[in-house]
Amino acid sequence: MYRVKGADQKEYGPIPAEQVQQWIRENRLNRHSLAEKDGEPGWKPLDQFPEFSGLVSADAVSAPHAGGFAAVANPEQAARSLKAPAVLLIFFAVAGIVFSFSGLFLKPVITDAMIKLFEQFNLPPEARAKMEEARDAGLTPIDIFQVVLGIGTNIVMLIGALKMMKVQSWGFALAAAILVMLPCGSCCCFLGIPLGIWCIILLNKPEVKAAFR
Repeated sequence: MYRVKGADQKEYGPIPAEQVQQWIRENRLNRHSLAEKDGEPGWKPLDQFPEFSGLVSADAVSAPHAGGFAAVANPEQAARSLKAPAVLLIFFAVAGIVFSFSGLFLKPVITDAMIKLFEQFNLPPEARAKMEEARDAGLTPIDIFQVVLGIGTNIVMLIGALKMMKVQSWGFALAAAILVMLPCGSCCCFLGIPLGIWCIILLNKPEVKAAFR
């Protein structure tokens, strides 16, 4: 008896070998479809089962099927479609880590720059005094919390981006796509929003989602 995983990430089975062979012939399963055989724990592609290797095609592709679930996508194709957004996520995550970490040392410099900038707009004296007071106070617990939050968020995003590039851990990849759209997750939030939307759309394609392991 066997169990197979569909594109919806649900398990089907236990079913006999004859049923698996029928689904292969119907193109509901291909060589990349994951299956587990009773007595042999561990999921592996169908082309690694001798009893099915003769039926699965080396160039089988995924296609939606009205019979219940879609065939599993080709991991190589999924990796190619996710490469560009994953690389951009890695860039945003690294930039976010550097930006957050720099906050530990550059608060006085940043505050001075803000004071000079706002002076061009006739900054009120009391507002300038408050900004100078904040600059001279150094790092506060809130500042440290914001830095730690920013670094932690971007580390999670970096891990998710690397998982996305390797077509591993769909949940981690989705988390990275969401985090890049948040103010604490991206040093350029307005640019992170379209990137996150792009990633979410790709990750929710059935053929891409099914390729994750």
